[in-house]
Amino acid sequence: MLAAPVAALVTANVYVAVPASAAVGNPLVSSSSNRCLDVIGGRNTQGAAVGIHDCQGGQNQGWVFTGAGELRTFNETACLDAPTNAAAGAAPVIWPCNGGQNQKFRHNADGSIVGGQTGLCLDVNQGATANGTRVILWHCNGQANQRWSSTTPPPTTP
Repeated sequence: MLAAPVAALVTANVYVAVPASAAVGNPLVSSSSNRCLDVIGGRNTQGAAVGIHDCQGGQNQGWVFTGAGELRTFNETACLDAPTNAAAGAAPVIWPCNGGQNQKFRHNADGSIVGGQTGLCLDVNQGATANGTRVILWHCNGQANQRWSSTTPPPTTP
């Protein structure tokens, strides 16, 4: 008689509530400023700019590298997107994920994040360290403003 109630307890599902504002993914922290890659303004809006800001754990600072090479944010609903045929100095933005080459990035062992289409690195513009400094695409040079760390190592190939 006790076997049935015990079995029911063992197979019961456990649900944990997660706050709506909790980020899926991990922060990407700039080596030069110790600030997080951030969707400026915190809004999941097509074309929103990215920059650096104090790490606060919001959805706009949670990033996931997918097996397809995308860098997703906002609970994986939006992708980091480089303008098509972008040149050095172009600013990546947030865009609906579409699988395009301009949304492919890889995180290298040296901490650089390189665009699959451009071969350019995510770069904190001019090495600045202030909140709100924009992130651009620039020629990879190994400087600290192009190195990013994450608490979980991402896939290295798109």
